[in-house]
Amino acid sequence: MNKIEYIPLTKVLEKIVDNRGKSVPTVEQGFPLIATNCIKESSIYPTFENIRFVDDFTLNNWFRAHLAPNDILFVNKGTPGRVCLVPNPVTFCAAQDMIGFIADKTKINYKYLFAVLRSNWVKQKIQNYHVGLVIPHFKKQDLDSILIPKKTPKEQEFIGNLYISISEKIELNNRINRELEAMAKTLYDYWFVQFDFPNEQGKPYKSSGGNMVYNAELKREIPEGWEAKNIFKCCNVQYGFPFSTDYFNTDGKGVPVIRIRDILENSISNYSFEQNIDAKYLIKKGDILVGMDGNFHINYWAKDGCYLNQRAVKLSETILPNIYLKYQIEPFIKLREKSVSRTTVGHLSDKDLKALSIIIPSKEVLSSISSIYNGLLKRMIQTQNENQQLSELRDWLLPMLMNGQVTVKEAEEKLSMAAEPSVEYKKG
Repeated sequence: MNKIEYIPLTKVLEKIVDNRGKSVPTVEQGFPLIATNCIKESSIYPTFENIRFVDDFTLNNWFRAHLAPNDILFVNKGTPGRVCLVPNPVTFCAAQDMIGFIADKTKINYKYLFAVLRSNWVKQKIQNYHVGLVIPHFKKQDLDSILIPKKTPKEQEFIGNLYISISEKIELNNRINRELEAMAKTLYDYWFVQFDFPNEQGKPYKSSGGNMVYNAELKREIPEGWEAKNIFKCCNVQYGFPFSTDYFNTDGKGVPVIRIRDILENSISNYSFEQNIDAKYLIKKGDILVGMDGNFHINYWAKDGCYLNQRAVKLSETILPNIYLKYQIEPFIKLREKSVSRTTVGHLSDKDLKALSIIIPSKEVLSSISSIYNGLLKRMIQTQNENQQLSELRDWLLPMLMNGQVTVKEAEEKLSMAAEPSVEYKKG
């Protein structure tokens, strides 16, 4: 294997767009202004979340320079190291605590540079520069500590295109799942909040005069023939195992341990060497997980072979579709979260869960919604698992390409194998 040469980041840049380090004057309406919260690792381009606006005078006079398509936005304060590409057309301007990189086309492919800056070893380099700081930041004068592996134009193009294409597929899958979730929620609101599920004539039940009766346990009216049950009678409620942190590792050795922080992203951040763990703590695909501390994260789980850590609970073997059950308990969880928001850390107790009652629809309605919701959940889990495989492939293959352990030809062969449905792709 040939020895890899590296070049400092600033040597492959044509220009650095560094606007003022103070707050941009904003107005109620105008041209969008994004901040560092809009730069996310899960998106190639900036997201528009909690944006502000600037007027024409500020847009034309306050900034030292403006961004152009394919520039790279680099966060240098708060959460240093996060990067995004600038889209075409450019529909925003950037606030303080970010700088723009304009790649020198004669020296580097901008997609390749973007892929390198997103790599774990660059993130770690940046992390090492702000350990112990109250507000983490990465100084402009330290940019040359970021070293870019030298590659031929052909290699740069292949690596850059590979990173973008896989990332785009992951983002597309995420959009699909958001749309499936939105469909499921709309159906839930229509059927189980407004109670306008189709009656025997296919008309909206409540709007068409369907009989509603008062339920003393719920303290509200529900359709005739429906009932309420305690959550412990609707499903298996299992609290997590008290894993010892002494046995934790991040090297993938032992059993995967799912903690509260992992629930929303369906991620695995720790493994354990602990022995003799009862099978009741094993999580299955589709189980609902609820964090019992902090923000009370709640989500469907998408993987097999993982074990639940303490201060989290799983709901499984339910008589109801898991999507329906999640929507039933979410309002209570959010209300509980809001009620403890002023404390240092919120806690969800066994007593809280035992106070939960679930609306049980009639057999006919339950049968209809089960077939729909089970199909939607299966599709969402398949998409999440595909994203996991794509992420693992990308995050394993790209460093190998950058450090020369894998050639472009070898990478093309591995990608071809990974695309074959009959071939199981494995790292190593």
